[in-house]
Parts: sequence; C-alpha cells; structure tokens
Amino acid sequence: MSLKEIAELTGVSVATVARILNDPNHRTSEEIRRKVYQAARELNYIPNDAARCLKSGKTAKQEIFHIDILMTRDSEKSNDPFFHEMLRIIEIESRNHSCIIAGVRNHPEFSDENYCMIEDVIQQVQNYYEKHSHPTDGLVIIGKCHAKVLQALKLYEKNIVSINRNSTNYAVDEVICDGDKTAFQAISYLVKCGHSKIGYVGDCHNEARFAGYQRAQVQFNLETNLDFVFDTTPSESNGYQALEHFLRLPAPPSAIYCANDILAVGLLHGLAKRRNQYYTPSVISNDDIEEAQYTVPLLTTVSLPKHEMVRFALMFLTDRIRGRHKTVAKLELEGTLVIRESVRMFSELQEPEYYI
Repeated sequence: MSLKEIAELTGVSVATVARILNDPNHRTSEEIRRKVYQAARELNYIPNDAARCLKSGKTAKQEIFHIDILMTRDSEKSNDPFFHEMLRIIEIESRNHSCIIAGVRNHPEFSDENYCMIEDVIQQVQNYYEKHSHPTDGLVIIGKCHAKVLQALKLYEKNIVSINRNSTNYAVDEVICDGDKTAFQAISYLVKCGHSKIGYVGDCHNEARFAGYQRAQVQFNLETNLDFVFDTTPSESNGYQALEHFLRLPAPPSAIYCANDILAVGLLHGLAKRRNQYYTPSVISNDDIEEAQYTVPLLTTVSLPKHEMVRFALMFLTDRIRGRHKTVAKLELEGTLVIRESVRMFSELQEPEYYI
C-alpha cells in the first residue's frame, strides 16, 4: 500500500500523510492525525524495504509482524498526554520495524491498584480473548499494569513488552525510565534551590514516583506532613484541585512535585487565576510533554526519552518474536532534568505570574 492510497482515503495531501507518518512532532490537528493513522492501519501500510534495497542493489525479504497496543492510562477521568505522545511515536516507529498495529485497546482499570485487588481482572482478560480471538505476533503495553493482569496476559500472549515508569519486576520484557529515580532527581533540584517543605501531587498506590518522593524526604531530612501529599490521577482538573487543597493549608509547601506534567499544567493554570494572592510555590514535574513547553512560566520537568523508549521496546519485541531471546530483558533509560522557569530559589521574593 502507498502513501497515495492513504491520502485518497483520508482526503489530505500525500505530503501531509508522509509528514504525519514520519514525524511524531509534526504539528497538525488531532483529527487529521487520527484519520491518517487509522487509514495506515486499515491498509496495512509499512515503508517499502524493497524500494530501498533497489537503490542499494540489494535484495531482501520483508518480514511483517502484527502487534496490538494496550493503553492502561487513558480514561474519561484520567488522561495522561505522555502516553498519547508515546502512542504517536509507536505509530511511526512500528512501521520502521516492519510492524503493523492491529488494534489499540484502552483499559485504565488495569493500572488501578484498588480495582485490581477487588475485581476479577484475570477473568476480564480471559473474557476479552475469548470474545476477540484474533492472532497477533506481539503486544506492547503502554503504562502501568497490575501484576495480576500481566499474569493473565501471559497466558494468551507469547511476546509482550512494557513501556513504563514502573518496573514489572521481570514479569515481561520492559523498557523503563524509573519513576523513583526521576522523582528523586526532581526533588533533589528543589532541595538545591533551598526548599525543605515540598508537596507531592500524583498517584500514591504502588507508584515508583511516590516512592522516590518518600526516599528524598528521608535522605534530605525534609519536613514530613501528610497534608503535603495529594493522592490523585493525572489530569489537568486534578492538578487544579491539588492547588485548592494546598491553598487551604495554614502553612503550605514552598515547592510542589507533580508526578505528571499534566497535573503541573492544571496547578499552574489555577495559580494563574490567583496570581494576585500570596501563594506562588515552585513547581516541578515529570515527562516533558509538548504542553510543558508552552506554559508561563515555562515548566521545569524531568524529560523522559520517549523516542528511545519506543525504539528499544520494538527492538525487544521483534527480537523475541523472531525467537532470538527467551529470558526476560529489561532496559532502563535515564531521565534528563530540563530547567525552565517554574522553579525559583526559596530565598527569592519576586512573585512570577502563572498562566497558561
């Protein structure tokens, strides 16, 4: 199948189709991007290796793998743009690894610790595969996945790779950027800037970033206060609610670590509406989503190497599909602190304006 056929099916130009399928950062509407990705899946489009080989005088037999994507961090109440950006990269990189995405499944309940402890998620997985029995070569899990769910998935999927901030502890092949370490990295920078009262906004249940926050509290002898912790799922509205919580405290933290950028965006948006009030904490977060680059003040965050995480995950998956490794493989990548404007020295008295 060709780019021209995708263009005809979607009603956009061949040049636009090529840009969308080759550049995850190409700026276009989400509706057009979705239509192009969907058409590429329906037409089983992948780059033509044969054409590349003709130019070099080589011949090659192209292997095609069909894979499924399982998203565990997407729902109406909790929407983490980090994983949507990850999916966008997979849409592109999968074709470069001769993979066709057969389907994208959304199961946010599989990342919910409380839900998985109460409900029979093993039966849910079984019911899905009995109802939707379509053979694929592998599964990519994007996001945190409960151990019980992983156990059930392994009964139906021979080839699984996880892309996440929380380790599966060698349950399946995985590429991670350890949330414990990225949280510790962020809080270390706040301490360096003179902050000792640091709040936490994010998931607290079996969550690596919360563990990193707690580890930093102990190591740096930070003030411990249960009111400084706001347990929530990632969304802009929940970040706004977190600010409301801190505003009610008689002595709120001078800095706040948000486990996700989208929580920080919501918190900054709330501060924008109250920029005449006394409370203007430093804010730092995790991920470096696109929106983090356009906040005012610009958001300081720990950037996760999304492109590299995807590439290595697909390398793991295709290598396992080909039978080249049997043992569980784990690769940990490092986050990078991106210093912008939302963190200020504790000693500074000048108040910045917060707005999105």
